[in-house]
Amino acid sequence: MKLRRLLATLLVFILPFWSTTAWATLLYSGGEDVDFVCSLGGTCLITDAPGTFRAGWARESYKTFGTISDPPTNRFETSTFAPSTSLWTHAQYCNVYNYGCEVNATTANTQMLRLMDSNGNAALIVRGAGVTGGLKISSRTATGTLTDLVTCPSAFGIALTQLDIYANYSSSGEVALYSNSVKVCGFTGDVTNGDGATTLNKVEFASPLSGYYGAWSEVIIATTDTRTMARFTANTVANGNTVNFSGTNVCSSIWNATTANDANYAYSGSSNVVHECTIKSTIPPGAYNVLALVMSGRALVGSSGPQHFDFLVRLNGTDYPSPDLGPTNSFSNITNYIQAVNPATTAPWAVSDFQAAGFNVGAKTKP
Repeated sequence: MKLRRLLATLLVFILPFWSTTAWATLLYSGGEDVDFVCSLGGTCLITDAPGTFRAGWARESYKTFGTISDPPTNRFETSTFAPSTSLWTHAQYCNVYNYGCEVNATTANTQMLRLMDSNGNAALIVRGAGVTGGLKISSRTATGTLTDLVTCPSAFGIALTQLDIYANYSSSGEVALYSNSVKVCGFTGDVTNGDGATTLNKVEFASPLSGYYGAWSEVIIATTDTRTMARFTANTVANGNTVNFSGTNVCSSIWNATTANDANYAYSGSSNVVHECTIKSTIPPGAYNVLALVMSGRALVGSSGPQHFDFLVRLNGTDYPSPDLGPTNSFSNITNYIQAVNPATTAPWAVSDFQAAGFNVGAKTKP
């Protein structure tokens, strides 16, 4: 088995504002190329240009080049998450011109964000309104007919903007867009697309400005209000308790890389081999609760040898594995393994859990 990337992230929310988020169910989180799937035939790139992400929380943003098409030629998507009739989608966003967030124009009808229903159709779409900073929310039938529901003036600025989209997917439903936690538009009524689906289970991301990149970071999808949530990238830093995979500087170089380079990887041809790393755990100052620890990786298996692997966390000297995960015979992203509680205590995570001596993340090969 070969493991190209291993990334842990903490989903935190700030107290006491909107404290009801304490009971949110996390559906998905991502922020780097290893967390998403780029559209077939499309182009998705990373950027570490200052200002295109929140330094201290993330280390890059993931971007696509805007096109006028349905669907967008260049877009990336989450993996399928648990179907939900109601969800919030959260991210930090800006248009990228040259090297940073330098423009907030939009192209009329160019698709920016697509909420996918459980039949695989784009049901609700955030699109460019064709004016500076302006967006609109449209419904879309399974056959591709788009109907504008509401226009959202001044939805995002030139600088990095926090966007939160709420959708209650039903005939008596609702959709609303928040910019830096302030509601800028909303629609109440039938938001379904008529194909019989009653739930949403995937989100796609693109750029609302044709010919320019849209940069996304700190993506969070949950069942309740995401406006005070944040995603902290807890990338691997150095060797941990057990280091038995082959490869040069596995924790500090291979698994710590910010973009997929499949020429370098950590590997083992035997089962039950463990490799663990310490993580970056210095979170920006503040009072936080932790919603979940999320892990992603990029891996492949050969025709012989281990055919599965487990993500690991190490707490108080004990390793806690995920269920067995089965990579394919070519490199692919294994995303969104969510741990909502501390496995050692079954209590909610605390920031101090990740800062404790001996805390590691890692992987174990399996037959």
